[in-house]
This record gives sequence, C-alpha cells and structure tokens, in this order.
Amino acid sequence: MPKPSIIEIENLGGFVLPFERQNFQRKIGKRENIFEDFKTAISNISNGKLPNQIIKTSTSTILDEQPFESKYLWVIDAEGLKIILENTLNPKAEREIICHTNITGGKKALQGGELWFGTDNKIYLNNKSGRYGATTLNQRNAVLDYFQSIGFEVIQIL
Repeated sequence: MPKPSIIEIENLGGFVLPFERQNFQRKIGKRENIFEDFKTAISNISNGKLPNQIIKTSTSTILDEQPFESKYLWVIDAEGLKIILENTLNPKAEREIICHTNITGGKKALQGGELWFGTDNKIYLNNKSGRYGATTLNQRNAVLDYFQSIGFEVIQIL
C-alpha cells in the first residue's frame, strides 16, 4: 500500500506524538493507546479501496448533523491512511469508545481527523483531532491532496 512520500510527510507537518502539535498538556488516558484490541477493526485504505461494510450517509445529513453513528476517525501515519468507526467500543477506557491513539498505538502520526462517507461516493472530512490535527492551512490542504492522490474525492468540512 502506498505510504506517504518524503514531500507529503513534510507538507503534512511531519510526524508528531499525540498532543504534540497542539501543545496540549493532556496525557493519553487509560487504554486510549491500546492498538491490539482494535487492529481487526482498523482499515488501511491507502490503496483507495474501502472496506465492504462501510457506512454511507446522505450529503445533507453529513453537512447538517455530522452524525456520530457514521463517523470514522482517520489517521495518516508511516503506513498510510487508516480509519475506524468512532463508535467502536473501548469499554475499559474512560470515554468507552476508541480514539485516534488507538489507531496508532500512541505512536507518532502525520495528521488525523474525522470523516464520513457520502452516498455520493465522496469523503467528507475535517481535521478535528486534538492528538494529530492540522494547525495550518497548508497542512489542511496537504491532507486533501493526500486523500486525492489515493483516488478519493474529498470535501473539507469544518
């Protein structure tokens, strides 16, 4: 599967640890960095192919509501673009659902955020990740470029 190129890594802001880019004083909570329990639910879609069981939502619903039940977390790391349905249970964590660091095992990543798959076959995404989110317009644009380079049609939402 295609991994980010050196130029893409630079444009995406480089690899950072959780919370490093945002300079948060927050720590990873209990079981928020456990990867092994969720590895079968995490999909690497760097090849431009979506898993069979993807949840699609109408464009108007995505834009109006950004529904939780069809929201995926995404992370770009050294292996490429990974996604997981946010409402995946993590009962031993305080939040009781997975988070971006469950995708990375608490390790470095380039970017992260939330996304929805539209019934119009477009991906609607934001950069909302306190752990790996974009902090500049250039980084947000690089995220869109990366998704497009894999073959996805993407729409940035706030």
